[in-house]
Amino acid sequence: MSDEVTYATLSFQDSSGVRNNQDGNNLRKRVLQMSNEMSSDSEKLSQLQTAIHHQQENLSQQPSFHRDLPMEENLLRSQISSLLKRQGQMALRLCRELVIHTSDHRCNPCPKRWQWYQESCYYFTVNEEKSWSGSREDCMKKNSTLVEMDSVEEKDFLRSQTLASSSFFWLGLSWRPSGENWLWEDGSVPSPSLFSDDELVQFNESRGCAYLQRGAVYVSRCSAEIAWICEKMAAVVKVEDLD
Repeated sequence: MSDEVTYATLSFQDSSGVRNNQDGNNLRKRVLQMSNEMSSDSEKLSQLQTAIHHQQENLSQQPSFHRDLPMEENLLRSQISSLLKRQGQMALRLCRELVIHTSDHRCNPCPKRWQWYQESCYYFTVNEEKSWSGSREDCMKKNSTLVEMDSVEEKDFLRSQTLASSSFFWLGLSWRPSGENWLWEDGSVPSPSLFSDDELVQFNESRGCAYLQRGAVYVSRCSAEIAWICEKMAAVVKVEDLD
């Protein structure tokens, strides 16, 4: 098999981001456990790749006697795919642990000053205010869009980040006169399940742009100047960035 799977030995060093010795010890244990699991998977991947290589050699030498080898090779490739997927999931979990305690760890899939949550990166602008269109342009310059809420969990995350501040934050949700509907920046219709009854009443009775304040969504004229939140896809977490 032409693809080569490599494994970087994981290590953890104390930093100012670790609050106390107990946190550091717990993190070390989790890192060691996941490191051992990933190392074991890497050995299995190597063995599977070697087995495929041997099968291909045997098939090229004696094709008439190895009719079942293609089926066996497909099975091995399926096992390799599953192991690679598992390694990616463990790398993601481990990186989240490291970023929680050391936010500047190089495995972080988000740029500096961006917050990582699930598959997205978020930028909270708190020292500058712009209109909704101005905020939208700023996010575009950052290769992102005004934030779109896809789930209650994401809304809870945004609430947790903004509760400590009385700031107002533009969302990527606005009234589109052409379609007579509220739409996110990507053109999708917001799910009613994301909003409380009071919030839905506002959408039914008001026209303008949506903003977030202390976890609740409100509607304002789009020319108002407030802070905003940008969102973009997080990069892929790489195993080699975990060391």
